[in-house]
Amino acid sequence: MSQTSKDKKLVGSATSESLPEGIRRSLVDDKPKRRVFEPEYKLEILERLEECRGKRGAVGELLRKEGLYAAQVAKWRDETEETLTGALNKKRGPKPNLEAKAEKKVAQLEKELARVNERLRQAEVVIEVQKKVSEILGIKQPDFDWKSEKE
Repeated sequence: MSQTSKDKKLVGSATSESLPEGIRRSLVDDKPKRRVFEPEYKLEILERLEECRGKRGAVGELLRKEGLYAAQVAKWRDETEETLTGALNKKRGPKPNLEAKAEKKVAQLEKELARVNERLRQAEVVIEVQKKVSEILGIKQPDFDWKSEKE
């Protein structure tokens, strides 16, 4: 048995830790690494695919040459369209907190209601004083009950 066939036999049956240094480098990694594509590369492939549209078999040839799948490229196309439409429709900045706005408005209205009720109370006191002054001076007032009108 020659040395090369012996090495091949070891590569197929042994783990990378039990092999000599030279053979260990030639082994495939235990866990494959996921390919990551840059946005520029994705756009380039999408543009090249658009150029291939009219030619028979050109799309499949390009995908095979680049080692890509049609579903993968379709997903890239969808992401690109979604990004473009999303960029046009989205408003920039933080999202409005509607609950905080509602709570702030409620607090403002409660404060305004308290202020108006205090002014009403003061007006009623002034009216009562005017009634008493008119009684003392003997000025006859029409019979009108403010409190029964309010309720």
